[in-house]
Amino acid sequence: MDQAAGGGFGFVQQAPNSDFVPIDKRVPAPNLAGPTVAGPDLDLAGFRGRIVVVNFWASWCAPCRAETPGLVTMAADNPQVAFVGVNEKDNLSAAKAFIRDNGVTYPSIVDRIGTLAARWPVPPGLPSTFVLDGKGQLAARFTGGVLADELMPVLTRLAAQT
Repeated sequence: MDQAAGGGFGFVQQAPNSDFVPIDKRVPAPNLAGPTVAGPDLDLAGFRGRIVVVNFWASWCAPCRAETPGLVTMAADNPQVAFVGVNEKDNLSAAKAFIRDNGVTYPSIVDRIGTLAARWPVPPGLPSTFVLDGKGQLAARFTGGVLADELMPVLTRLAAQT
């Protein structure tokens, strides 16, 4: 099964670089837990009951740099939604500087060698963003940089389903 292409995860392409999973086809998101860039451990399971945006990123990734201000704004404007970053194959000091320089307020789990991402249907290349429903199930995926006007309709749709 080709998980990078979304095989077995029920993704249906909605638009270029955007996939959605019908509610009856959703599966639980893979486990995601570990130390954060700021230090304390975080477990995605602790966000059950909330819509969660999970963004895989790296400081060296140009599209990640481009999308981050929009994600920061969306996180601030939508406090009912949990935002979690996953810092991929990055230098910890560079990741800390990226977070500081971009005013990122949500936590980012460290995935130094990519073992966490390997469990997720992350296509090659960064960034990738996933949206989980309140049950912790994969509901949507964006490959490449995501804009607020692409992500917000998905958040609205999921909120209406709960």
